[in-house]
Amino acid sequence: MQELVSQLGLDWKLLLSQGVNFLILLTVLTIFVYKPLSRLMEERRKKIEFGLMGAEEAEKKLKEIDHIKEEKLAEADKNALKLIGEAEKRGQNRFEEILESAENKAEEVMAEAARVAEFKKQEELNRLTEKANALIKEAIIKTVGLDPKHVDEKLISQAALIIKEKA
Repeated sequence: MQELVSQLGLDWKLLLSQGVNFLILLTVLTIFVYKPLSRLMEERRKKIEFGLMGAEEAEKKLKEIDHIKEEKLAEADKNALKLIGEAEKRGQNRFEEILESAENKAEEVMAEAARVAEFKKQEELNRLTEKANALIKEAIIKTVGLDPKHVDEKLISQAALIIKEKA
């Protein structure tokens, strides 16, 4: 076997020193590189887990906020419908008040027009009565041949009554 080792060009002292150097290098790398890297990776893993938990928490809060938003929107819709209903009622009431006021004014105008018409009718009737009385007076004077000074209002009124009864 020693021949085989010498034919391969292996020196056991050199092999042993390389093994010791490898163990020293492995120890140095483990202490100064592997442990800090594994600690760094563990910290990073914890940060990532914390970030994921934070994201889950944020997602939960976002869902809660969405739910609250939907409730507030539904409540706002209800309030808006309520306000619209109240506004429609107030508008209807105002419409009825205006309509009633217009009807009252129309009745007042009609009553005033009736009073004016009655007044004008009475004026016309008085004017016609005066003309009729004047015509009756002239007719009496011409028919009876009386002096116009002797024809009085009583006689004219009686004649007017007789004419009305016959008509």
